[in-house]
Amino acid sequence: MPDKAAAYVELALWGISISEGPASSLRQWWADERAHREDYGLTQDQIDTLVEACRVKVEQLQRDDRPRPQPKPRSTNQRARQGSLI
Repeated sequence: MPDKAAAYVELALWGISISEGPASSLRQWWADERAHREDYGLTQDQIDTLVEACRVKVEQLQRDDRPRPQPKPRSTNQRARQGSLI
């Protein structure tokens, strides 16, 4: 049976991976979870693993949140679209 710290890390990694929304919400979650990380007695390696997962996810969320340029509408020549009328 995994210890509490390992179970916490496994659950936190899953939560990080499915997180959506602004990156600030993941940052707030990390701050709010400080007490739990201390309660479960995570090792520095476990904390580093979670920090790296959060960093990667924040980068992804920020990249996904950037406005994407809209493609320019193609100009159409009405005559060309009608084709020959004969």
